[in-house]
Amino acid sequence: MKPETCQREDELLDALGRGFVAAELEAHAAECPACGDLRTVAGALLDDRAEAIPAAPVPSAGTMWWRIQVRRRQEAAARARRSLLVGQAASLVVALGLLVFFFGADLVTGLRHLTATLRLNTPVLLALAAWLLAAPVAGWVALRQK
Repeated sequence: MKPETCQREDELLDALGRGFVAAELEAHAAECPACGDLRTVAGALLDDRAEAIPAAPVPSAGTMWWRIQVRRRQEAAARARRSLLVGQAASLVVALGLLVFFFGADLVTGLRHLTATLRLNTPVLLALAAWLLAAPVAGWVALRQK
């Protein structure tokens, strides 16, 4: 079953929100079932809102000042952590770039020589790679939980 709609529902809702419904619109809401339902439901919700606003507890000025200060400190700390993270990432990229620039071919040859000398097999290399990937992630998670 398709719900009934009326073209004047938006107009009625705006008038209810302002707190004044014109006599013509009130007469239309009495005749139109869709607008009558809207008037009943929205009127009840707006009445509850009008009763709840004066009853809402307002915190003291001191409490609000303290909350603002705590929030300001937390936001400053988050900005500082982001700046440090960007600096650390940039330093890592520069360090890796310098390693490749100065030891590019020698680095690859040295790693091949190291694996041949140590006789590292695939499971050991996979475990080493997993540890090298997991250690920074574990550190990041530990820092995020503080």
